[in-house]
Amino acid sequence: MASTFEARLWRRSTTSVPAARSLGRRMTWHAAAALLAFAALQIWLVMSAVAAGAPSALIIIALVMLLALALPAARMTERRWYHLSRQALASRGLHTRFRRDLRRLWIAALTLPFLWVSGAMAATDAIAAITT
Repeated sequence: MASTFEARLWRRSTTSVPAARSLGRRMTWHAAAALLAFAALQIWLVMSAVAAGAPSALIIIALVMLLALALPAARMTERRWYHLSRQALASRGLHTRFRRDLRRLWIAALTLPFLWVSGAMAATDAIAAITT
């Protein structure tokens, strides 16, 4: 009786919970795609801001933002999930944490360029108003 119960429990857990190792690979792909989306959105916004009259130093600041903040943040998230996928057992809690981190990664990648470019534009307008 115990062997039948264990087999049934095992069979149910494999169909409803994704493999832990696949979560690390999936996070790697999502981190790379989020970085590409972040960079493309940032390039488009910065070029639009420079064309609208923002100082060209904004381009250098955009590059620094990408290299100093976005790359390390995405790499830390990806590395953490790589190690978690190697050490953790598949569970609902792990999958819930994966979805939460994925949501945070994409929200950051799609909103931060808008926030910092609009902030930079507001700061340059304020500086221009003070100096004139």
